[in-house]
Amino acid sequence: MKKLALGLTAAAALLAISAATAITAPASAAPIIIRDTVTSPIFETGVPHDCRPDLTGTIVGTDVLSFQSVETPEGFHIHGTTEDTARIDWSDGSFALVHSVDHFSFNAAGHGTTVFTEGHTDSGDFFSAAGVFEFRATFHEITHFTVTDGVVRADVNQGHFHFFGDC
Repeated sequence: MKKLALGLTAAAALLAISAATAITAPASAAPIIIRDTVTSPIFETGVPHDCRPDLTGTIVGTDVLSFQSVETPEGFHIHGTTEDTARIDWSDGSFALVHSVDHFSFNAAGHGTTVFTEGHTDSGDFFSAAGVFEFRATFHEITHFTVTDGVVRADVNQGHFHFFGDC
């Protein structure tokens, strides 16, 4: 489940580049607003099982990124949601149904300050090969970065795991 969040890190890097470009663009009277939704497939093999190190799995699912960006002479703002829904089939025949949601916001004011905030939640329901529920795992994390005049301040809320049932 943790690997699903790596895509958002790449998105944040692209946002930073976009913001730098937007701030140097000529000012216009009306804000430039872009809304979009991008759907991508998820497929990965060799996924490690967090509770059973002897198992690996194949994850298949869908990633949906929905966002809105606004560019004004004063700066650039983008916010949105990334939602992943997938199934992991483990090497012993068991499986997990996973869901991940990220809410993010990025602001770049033309005065040397950039702010990125992300709230992240992963959840997974794990089942035996016979389809019997075994346990549920959830993970929550909040990340906040502020850059002012080149000085980075990072507030990362340590991730919180919760297990319901025996992992």
